[in-house]
Amino acid sequence: MCGNLQSKICNRKWYNLLWGRLRAWLPLLLILLLALSWRLVLWAQPLHEPANDEVEYIRVARDLLAGHGWSFYTAWRWLRAPLYPLFLAGSLWLAGGDLQRAALPNILASVGVVYLVYRLARELAPAGSERGPLLAALAAALLQTNATFASLYMSETLFSLLFGGALLMLAVWRRSGGGWRLAMAGVLFGLACLTRSAALVFLPLLTLWVAGVLVWRERRLQFKQLLLALLPAIGAALVIAPWTVRNCRAYGTCILIETGFAYNLWAFYEPREDLEAINKALEAIPNPVDRANEATRRGLERLREDPSILLRKIPVEWRRLWAVKIIQDRFLLPSYYADPPPAVFLAGLVLDDLLYLLVLSLASFGLALSLPRRDGLALLIALWLGVFVAVTLLTHAEGRYRHFLFIVLLPLAGVGADALLRGVRLRPAAALAATLPLALALLPLLVHYPWSWALHGVPRSLYRGAGDGLAALGQLASAEQAYRAALAANETPDGWLALGDLRRRQGDLAGAGEAYDLAQALARPYAAASARRGDLLREQGQFDAARVAFRGYYLDEGRLTDWSYRFLRPQPAAQIDLGDGLDFGYVGGMYPAELVQGATARWTVGDGRVRVGVPGAAAGLLTLRVAAPWPDNRPGPLQICAGAQCATVVLDAHWRTVRLVLPAGTSEIRLQSPTFAAADGRELGVLVDRAALVAAQGDEPAGVFTRRRAASGHSRWWP
Repeated sequence: MCGNLQSKICNRKWYNLLWGRLRAWLPLLLILLLALSWRLVLWAQPLHEPANDEVEYIRVARDLLAGHGWSFYTAWRWLRAPLYPLFLAGSLWLAGGDLQRAALPNILASVGVVYLVYRLARELAPAGSERGPLLAALAAALLQTNATFASLYMSETLFSLLFGGALLMLAVWRRSGGGWRLAMAGVLFGLACLTRSAALVFLPLLTLWVAGVLVWRERRLQFKQLLLALLPAIGAALVIAPWTVRNCRAYGTCILIETGFAYNLWAFYEPREDLEAINKALEAIPNPVDRANEATRRGLERLREDPSILLRKIPVEWRRLWAVKIIQDRFLLPSYYADPPPAVFLAGLVLDDLLYLLVLSLASFGLALSLPRRDGLALLIALWLGVFVAVTLLTHAEGRYRHFLFIVLLPLAGVGADALLRGVRLRPAAALAATLPLALALLPLLVHYPWSWALHGVPRSLYRGAGDGLAALGQLASAEQAYRAALAANETPDGWLALGDLRRRQGDLAGAGEAYDLAQALARPYAAASARRGDLLREQGQFDAARVAFRGYYLDEGRLTDWSYRFLRPQPAAQIDLGDGLDFGYVGGMYPAELVQGATARWTVGDGRVRVGVPGAAAGLLTLRVAAPWPDNRPGPLQICAGAQCATVVLDAHWRTVRLVLPAGTSEIRLQSPTFAAADGRELGVLVDRAALVAAQGDEPAGVFTRRRAASGHSRWWP
């Protein structure tokens, strides 16, 4: 305690203590802030097009929110581990259903992974060393694939957080003891298995490692120590058991976690059928247990026919695991026909590919340094690397599976970098042990690297970035030269679209149309090319040609509707006939048009948007033709919002005209309603046929008025 006479001295001591602690933590805090900022910069790009497992995860998460449970897997090719869909469903609930904001919890989890990398590196580094852990954290913060996956609806980030947390608990237990730490490690490990079950095969080795540490420490194994060694397995089993019991009850036979291994056994062991045929065959089997049994039977049957498949498979999967590929989840893109933003592409070559090469090389050096120290954590990490790579080679590999290794490779790389800076050298035997696996990993990385893609992409990105900057400054002629140079370096649809937009800005509508046509010729199913061309023709009054352009080639209308609303800014329209082939850019949050109840209309997804506008700043009179043909003739409440002002009307199955006076300056209305599950799996809100907005007259009453056809055949109006 500090007395009155010593208060100044006491305050000074507290100040020095707090400042000393802050100064010690400041480098790590700055790295974590950098990690968060980098992830938010990538997240702030337009919402990307879901790909790979994202489509499945999003669908299952929305089913969970809608109360449909795990019904998706009654007609899917496998049963998935449950934790990430639950995590995503919770994120969507917190975000009010907004898919982009639902990525924010995953971004926080990704920053947490950076912290875990730092802590694991501290456990591996020599006592008192901070440089290695900070370098590891910095690499984890900057590694672009980590930052990108933070905004993807994929399970890799959550797995890394849980698995890294389990490793950290074991590392701290190794140093400080405490049975509760072993139990907590087991709980975290069980949660990691419920995220990706590939970790399950590591559990026996983890248990043996704990037993080995106890024997090494006590020089004997007693019954009490045996119980301690089983604590992680018990903790993991208690976490996994509820899901297993649920599967037993739901499917009549127990499934421990998921059935992905059975699918891989058939699909990736040189099957005689193509993947589409395999998927259709499995999706026709309603029970996941029967589905897994069939896939296992077919896979083993093929393997018995030709056991050499296994030998041919290993080098193929090895290449897939370590090689850099141009894949859909490499960048966050609104369409996978789109070019990455120039700065993001150039950053990816350095912070993704080059940094990956450095991490892999330094991690091998760090592991070779740590193992001879008889460091228990280094041995545990080596066991994880070995077992995960082995299982991957025997099942199926993807480049994104490296995320399951980065959680341990990054701490090792930090230790290796620090050792190099200190001039530490490896013994010949350790150097050989590190070089051989590193060379085998680097071989596919360097040989199969997409050199042409990178060499063409660099000048394209530099010229395109320069053109964007010049266009923003109003130097349109110079911008056109830069865009042409970008096309000469690497012709892409987005290159022509950028040039077309510039020509349109210059008033050269014919030149803009030509550029849009060239973009569409390069990628016919690209929504951006069809939408730009259709919007230009619509603006010129060529409505029939605009409908043809919007229709595009092999183009999904739902994707076109979504893309057009997000990126087109069409001229304000006082009247919109939904579903007439010209409403793209004016409607969002709606399904493709269909003929319903005698009208071509669109269903909303529960949160529809319509862009309408009138010139001037006067208040507007909105007229909507809507209906809610819900099951069992239930009434459908519709909330119509303009800015912060909302009004509600209750609809039924019949078409109804709704009129509402909107505040001045309204350019967009929101149509919010509950949804119901349709037979085709869609979540449907209300039907919208037409929308119109005209300047309100001075005697227009406030509020909502509706009109419907009365039983007598006459129209009635009422508030």
